[in-house]
Amino acid sequence: MHAFEVLEFDVIKQRLQDHCETSLGGVWAHDLKPTFDAAETWDLLALTGEAHDALGRHQVPALGAVRDLRQQLKIASKGGVIAGKELFMIADALAAMRNFRTFLLARRADMPKLAPFAESLPEARRVEESLFDSLEADGAVKDGASPTLSTLRQRKKNTTSRIQERIQSYTTGKTRELLSDPIYTVRDGRYVIPLKAENRGKIRGIVHDTSASGQTIFVEPEDVLQLGNALREVEAAERAEETRILMQLSGKVGAVATEATGGIEAAGQLDLFLAKARLGYQMKGTMPLPQGKHWIQVQGGKHPLLNPETTVPLDLSVGIGSNVLITGPNTGGKTVAIKTIGLFVLMAQSGLMPPALDVRLGPFTQVWADIGDEQSLEQSLSTFSGHIKNIAEALKYFRRGALVLLDEVGAGTDPAEGASLAQSILQELADKGGAILASTHYGELKAFAYNTPGFQNAAMEFDQKNLRPTYRLLMGAPGASQALRIAERYGIPKNIVDRARAGLGVQAQDMAAMMEQLEQSQRQARIAQGEADRRTEELRKAEQRASRKLAEAEEIRKTAHSKANEVIEAALREIRLEAAQIFEELKKAPADQGTRQSARDRLKQLQDVGHEFAGEFVPKAKNGSGPKPGELQKGMSVKIDGHAQVGTLVDEPRGNTAVVQMGPLKMTVPVSSLTPAQPSAAGGLKARPSIQLQKTINATTEIHLRHMRAEEAVRDLEKFVDDAMLAGLPSVRIIHGKGQGILRKITQDFLRKHPGVASYRDGEPAEGGQGATIAVFR
Repeated sequence: MHAFEVLEFDVIKQRLQDHCETSLGGVWAHDLKPTFDAAETWDLLALTGEAHDALGRHQVPALGAVRDLRQQLKIASKGGVIAGKELFMIADALAAMRNFRTFLLARRADMPKLAPFAESLPEARRVEESLFDSLEADGAVKDGASPTLSTLRQRKKNTTSRIQERIQSYTTGKTRELLSDPIYTVRDGRYVIPLKAENRGKIRGIVHDTSASGQTIFVEPEDVLQLGNALREVEAAERAEETRILMQLSGKVGAVATEATGGIEAAGQLDLFLAKARLGYQMKGTMPLPQGKHWIQVQGGKHPLLNPETTVPLDLSVGIGSNVLITGPNTGGKTVAIKTIGLFVLMAQSGLMPPALDVRLGPFTQVWADIGDEQSLEQSLSTFSGHIKNIAEALKYFRRGALVLLDEVGAGTDPAEGASLAQSILQELADKGGAILASTHYGELKAFAYNTPGFQNAAMEFDQKNLRPTYRLLMGAPGASQALRIAERYGIPKNIVDRARAGLGVQAQDMAAMMEQLEQSQRQARIAQGEADRRTEELRKAEQRASRKLAEAEEIRKTAHSKANEVIEAALREIRLEAAQIFEELKKAPADQGTRQSARDRLKQLQDVGHEFAGEFVPKAKNGSGPKPGELQKGMSVKIDGHAQVGTLVDEPRGNTAVVQMGPLKMTVPVSSLTPAQPSAAGGLKARPSIQLQKTINATTEIHLRHMRAEEAVRDLEKFVDDAMLAGLPSVRIIHGKGQGILRKITQDFLRKHPGVASYRDGEPAEGGQGATIAVFR
């Protein structure tokens, strides 16, 4: 088909052949043709897609050993004998097909399109093993192919050894002086010695040959002759046995010839699917997605035969009712854009993956292309006649849903007549239901595309500053041809260009200037749109970050609420226990005034503790700018906003930050977040009614051991576990990190030996995974 030729589809097929492992797959790649049926197109693409996934996810068995041996199998099926080398190749093919069958059957669910081909791949392990056991890779029959052959070859070896020993005696004994050279040789399978012609008759035997000079005759001694005849008999028996074995093996192959033939053809098809996938990987192709009928939309497409590193990506969509007329400068990329779209359609409808970021396809019913110089001296066709002949053929056999590609439509004749004829052709093709992608320099056609429903202009961008095309396609507006600027760039003298520009007339010059201004406005609008898109994307990302922060804050709030509940419950439980103990002591003690007063004092202390404890959960109002200058001194006790524990100021504040030691952790915090810890009226912290209650109030449910040395970690862990148990906490989380697992092992060894620990486990993913251990107390 003419379109295949001008779009260079044969070059794509050659590249596809290079990725085939089997000769039959290569033949089918050479004969590949696109389908113009939508259902078949999607079936082909689905097969390629599965092959593409298989190559990316699995170690796919090789099919290179499956050669086209169908003729040899046909001979075997009719009782003929196949040569040893070809039998070994059949064994190789059977093994490769069996391996691929196993591969497919194990992945039926993942490969619903490819898996059915497994049924056509034979599994003839016994035949395969018989061939491998009997034959060498070069086709020679192995000694162990039969007991008879093994015996004959041993006899042959022994006889040959005796012959060599006997004839060697002629070259080293008394007869040595009679020979031209003290060596023996083999002529026509017989062992002979080089006897000087003048010594003829001195050694009895048969003359098998004479030297070119006639000075030497090659004699097989009489005693060697008998041994030679015995060797010939053994060799004849050996050949007969080898023939019998090959006939037997050929018979086994003939019994599976039908299945093997079908398997070779199925393997060729599978090889073609995999070759399509490999080509897709090489070209960085994409799997087309369905969209509408008779439509193609390409984003970031690159012509597969151009250098992908330097090719400018193409964004373009063409379909019925969305025809495109490309204008712009010569050498600006119009023809490449048209060929790219045409080649993408042929590739996709052949099951190939076009090189693009995204391709949406509604398969076409035909592809017609009229591109390039159609002049033919042999057929007496001018350029214009060649173009018209192609278009006439398309109109004659046209089917609705066809893609029509026309480069420089109407060119090669009188501009007025050519433009008028081009308009009529374009309108007729559109009325017949075609999807049209064409290029032109005619101003009349630009106006036609602007005024006619179903058509739109597009232009190849031109850099006015550098006088170079950018090869970027701009949709929605026509482009100037820039013939005079390009002529000037390629060296036409300026006076000639100026004279040509003056000859255009005022109206034509105004039109050209207007077109350039329109292109410039489009470029600026595109830059502005790009900036707007960039800022919109930044805003979207900022919203996503804000949403994540809100979600994290809500999670922190829930975690803090849960921890606070645990601490409050533990404290209340201890207060109730203390109160119950006071009342129990009142019952047992004498009912005097001193005992009652003591109980009231203890209850009052318990009430004070409860009030103070409740105050820990009331938000504190900040006093404007934080502590006064000089108020914070090294070594003093401070509290950090958001933390219940009291820390120690490690050093004098520096600037707006200070370092605070809280347990094993050193924290750098803003000075404004610090508050001096309030001492009691007696100069110390308020006394607690019991150590356990004090531990309950200050208890925490987790500890961080990361980056600690082993001794330090064990010491802090022991204190933490004791405090947690004294506070009555049900469980705690110990964060030790993953690292090399040393702190995890130390932690879990300690917990396993601790009598107060009921159980422990690695954290769930949300709890820190193996970087944390959860301990549950008895």
